[in-house]
Amino acid sequence: MTDLSKEELEARLGAIRRGPWSEGVVKAREQLAPVQPIPLSWKGFHPIALNEIALSASNKRKSGRLSKTLRPHFLGEGITDDKEIETRDALDDALTIPQLYELAVQTGYLPEDSVREPARAILTDLLWSGPARRFVEAYDYIAVPMLATRVGISGLFPTNPPEPEPSASLRFAGFLAHLRAFYSDEQVDKWLAFLDDYIVEDDEQDLVWEFLRGQRKKRPIRIVELLVGCQLFVTSLASAFHILSDDELGSYGLIHAYWLQKFFGYKRNGKGHFVKNAAVWGETDSWAKTFSTSARLVLPGTDPAIDKVERRQFIDQVALLEGAFEAVKRLARATRQITGRSERPVTIRDRVRL
Repeated sequence: MTDLSKEELEARLGAIRRGPWSEGVVKAREQLAPVQPIPLSWKGFHPIALNEIALSASNKRKSGRLSKTLRPHFLGEGITDDKEIETRDALDDALTIPQLYELAVQTGYLPEDSVREPARAILTDLLWSGPARRFVEAYDYIAVPMLATRVGISGLFPTNPPEPEPSASLRFAGFLAHLRAFYSDEQVDKWLAFLDDYIVEDDEQDLVWEFLRGQRKKRPIRIVELLVGCQLFVTSLASAFHILSDDELGSYGLIHAYWLQKFFGYKRNGKGHFVKNAAVWGETDSWAKTFSTSARLVLPGTDPAIDKVERRQFIDQVALLEGAFEAVKRLARATRQITGRSERPVTIRDRVRL
């Protein structure tokens, strides 16, 4: 990568900070802030061990409250409190920034030195508490531990971040535009919420699966919205991925790793490997397969010729997404360190009611 002027570096960092996630960054920093300042400086090159920070009594109490707010929704009690959902959504949005910093470095869009200080600042602001760090692990923010290791922060899932590949930087600006549009689309957002177990009627995911498989005639309440949202999800990701080389797919796919694993019926096990979520899907099924093979994929009343084209296009795009997910799995395997990460059971009944 050629040397960038100070102005260009600031412009690129600013582009990362601006997006649908910007408001969430402000909210997360406010809602997750320690009661008393943490005796810690993120400036410089000294190592920071988040799991070794000595917390004051008031900060321990705050961390205890966060353990309830940020608990994994698939273990025990679901998430129904509006305030808790708001805080969790804000953290989800805020974690987009460190993921983009890591992608920018991996692809050569930004030099590592330029992200060191802002990365250390946001990671310590958001992840000083154990519950916030466990949230990162529970929801498979693979790129966040990579960035933490890169900038001298420990206390997260241990990884060996990949070496930058400067030739991939040409794609970054276009991918950033895709990401802004992706997270601004209300229909896509509804589909992502459904993937993440947010439901509006009892057993909604079971009902949708049964309807798409032809095992029930009555339509689930949101089936049209979910059909549209799923197709927009697939089209948006396919549009972003199709211009990438095989070597680039892994890095750019990291930000969508959580959604890809949900779509293809996978989870991460105790060793950090992606494995089939057999408790939910068995060995071969998934949302990707369910939608691709459903006679109800295309809305009723569609012209047969258009139906055939739309169905073929959807299947081809899903295949492209599957290739991107395979690249993400390879990158995750290549960068992981041996760890005692605990297994987490998930069943199809672990849902969050909206």
